[in-house]
Amino acid sequence: MLKSPDMRVGFGVTLLPNALDEFQSWCRTAEETGFDTVGVGDSQSLYREVFITSALCGQVTERVKFGPRVINPMTRHPAVAASGAATLAELAPGRAILGIGSGDSAVHNAGIRPANLAEMRGYATALTGLMRDGSAEYQGETAKLTWGPADVPVYMAASGPKTLELAGEVADGVIIQTGLLPEIIEDSLNHVRRGAERAGRDFDKIDKTWFPWVSVGPSREAAIHAIKHSIASGAKHLGRFTTAGKHIPSQFLDKIREAKKRYRFDQHQQPENDNARLIEELGLVDYLADRFAIVGTVEDCAAKIEAAAEAGADHFWMSVHFDDKERFMREWSETVMAKFRR
Repeated sequence: MLKSPDMRVGFGVTLLPNALDEFQSWCRTAEETGFDTVGVGDSQSLYREVFITSALCGQVTERVKFGPRVINPMTRHPAVAASGAATLAELAPGRAILGIGSGDSAVHNAGIRPANLAEMRGYATALTGLMRDGSAEYQGETAKLTWGPADVPVYMAASGPKTLELAGEVADGVIIQTGLLPEIIEDSLNHVRRGAERAGRDFDKIDKTWFPWVSVGPSREAAIHAIKHSIASGAKHLGRFTTAGKHIPSQFLDKIREAKKRYRFDQHQQPENDNARLIEELGLVDYLADRFAIVGTVEDCAAKIEAAAEAGADHFWMSVHFDDKERFMREWSETVMAKFRR
């Protein structure tokens, strides 16, 4: 399938922890079907507690890397988060990871604002310092972690140029949510590289993973229909903070801003929700699917992955919001992932 025999492609999955028995089964299936990473969503008003469910994931798996994807500075102090991440590392040495972001449904459903860039920088730096050195300066005070150290890589979620550069400066990895069009992939990597060079870091040592929504179906139309509630979140991300530098075509700018304004955080990632109907109303479905999704028939999905990999995106850490998550993971593994196994 791959045009270049040296091209390697990896796949991770993020699961939203609902009923605990089901969640543990999902984690086992993710490992059995060949995914290399299991992220656990953090949104306290919608799902079960992220560090507890991450620990359950670690207990029922043996190989995959796992951990929160993503927590935020506004609902979890870095000392609390560092202790949670260090505990996961003790539970499963070498497998724990920690994703951070500015805050999405977790902050909106708590009635607080997302973190700004300065707060994200301070948070990432404090987490690293606490886990490595046992103390860090945070918001003018000294925070401490009296046990450790813990080797847990910190990944920063980024959907705009400034956050991409910040991730290049301070994070071990970056979860890139800018889209999978080749020109956007190239630009996103350039921003991460710029941040790394500014901080005197090795760009190649920063783990880069890409966040798509995914769906396989008998036709592209049917596959898109199954994830409209998910790709609606892409419009909201494009409209967050600013639309500048996000490669939004002029004909969609006002529609993206309207989608951000009317997005229902209380229905975040719930199937058949008002957000899906909103992007239909605004005529954004096809644009969002083209930009953010790996969607369609098996061959459609494989072609999208290959084009993205050739542009520099070689790891895809996807969220799975289907009712039957295990069926999806098995089907994806047996059809799409199978085309990229060496």
